[in-house]
Amino acid sequence: METLFELPEPSKKDGTTATCRTCEHRQRWEYGLSVFQYCGVRKSGRTSNGLLKIKCKDKACVLYKEETKQP
Repeated sequence: METLFELPEPSKKDGTTATCRTCEHRQRWEYGLSVFQYCGVRKSGRTSNGLLKIKCKDKACVLYKEETKQP
């Protein structure tokens, strides 16, 4: 079976796999006592805000950009 396209490997930092927790695009939304994480660049038609709901422990996608540290 042939593949339609090749996907690059997830981003790696210092030999370990990067996660969504350290991505610059991660957005934290609070609804009452609940906290949800969304990806700011990946879109979804299933959520009311149009952003893809993620888990912080997920492996980072190809759009991963390391979070910049605020002084």
